[in-house]
Amino acid sequence: MTEDAKKQDQLLETTDCLEAVGTLKFNKNLFFTIIFFCLLILQGIFWLTPTEYVDRPAADTKKDAVPVTAMLLNLAAPAEKALKVEKKTEKIEKAAQELTADANAAAAPEPNAMEHKKVVPVKISFTYLSRLIKLCNFLLIVCSVVYSLTLLFCMKVSLVGRLGGIRHITKAVFVSFLMVVLIMPWQLLFKDVIWGAIYTPAELLDAWKNFDQTAVLAAAKMFLRFTGLWLIVVILLFWAQLKSMRWSKNTLKRLGIIA
Repeated sequence: MTEDAKKQDQLLETTDCLEAVGTLKFNKNLFFTIIFFCLLILQGIFWLTPTEYVDRPAADTKKDAVPVTAMLLNLAAPAEKALKVEKKTEKIEKAAQELTADANAAAAPEPNAMEHKKVVPVKISFTYLSRLIKLCNFLLIVCSVVYSLTLLFCMKVSLVGRLGGIRHITKAVFVSFLMVVLIMPWQLLFKDVIWGAIYTPAELLDAWKNFDQTAVLAAAKMFLRFTGLWLIVVILLFWAQLKSMRWSKNTLKRLGIIA
C-alpha cells in the first residue's frame, strides 16, 4: 500500500507539473509574439517617416514665414494701385490674346496629355502613426515585463518539481531581464546619458528633421540609437525564447512525454 501511495503521489505531481508547464508555455509564446510584432512595427515606422508617404507636421520656419509675406504684400499694395491705370490697356490686349490661344488649344488637345499627369502618392497622417507608436510602447513595456516574469515562474516550477533544464531556463530569465532593461525609455529620465529601444513620436520627428544637414557622426549615432539598439533587443528576445524552448523540451523528456 505504501508503494502504491507513492506512485499515486508521483503521478499527481507529474500531472500538476505538466499542467503548469503547458500554461506557462502558452503564455510565454503569446507575449513573445506580441513583443516581436511591436518591435517590427516601431522599426517600420522609423523607416517610413522620412518618405513621401507620411504627412509630417510642418516646420516652425514655415509658420514664421507667413507674417513676413503678408508684410511685403502690404508694402507693395500702393505701388500696384499706381500702376493699374497705366497697364489697363495692356491687360485688355493680353486677355484677348489669351482667349485666342485657349480656343486654339481646346480645338487641338495633346494626344499624350494623360501621360504628363503626376500620380500623387497616398499619404498617412503622422497623427495616426503617433497613436500607433504609443500603443506599441505600452504593449512592449507591459508584455516584456510579464514575459520575464513568466520565465521566472518556469524556473520556479522546474526547481520545485525537479523537471530539469535549469541551466537553460536560468539563462532565459537573465537574458529576458536584460531585454527589459534595454527596452525601457531611459532617455526620458536620463536625457543625453542613456537611451531605450522604444522612442516617442517627438523623438522620431526630431531625428529626421535635419537629417540631410547632420554630420556623419550624428547620423551614425541616430541609426545606432534607433536601429542598432533595436537589433540588440531582437537578438536578446530570440535568445531567451530559444533557451526557454530547450527547457521545455528537457521538461517533457523528464516527464516521459517525449523520447
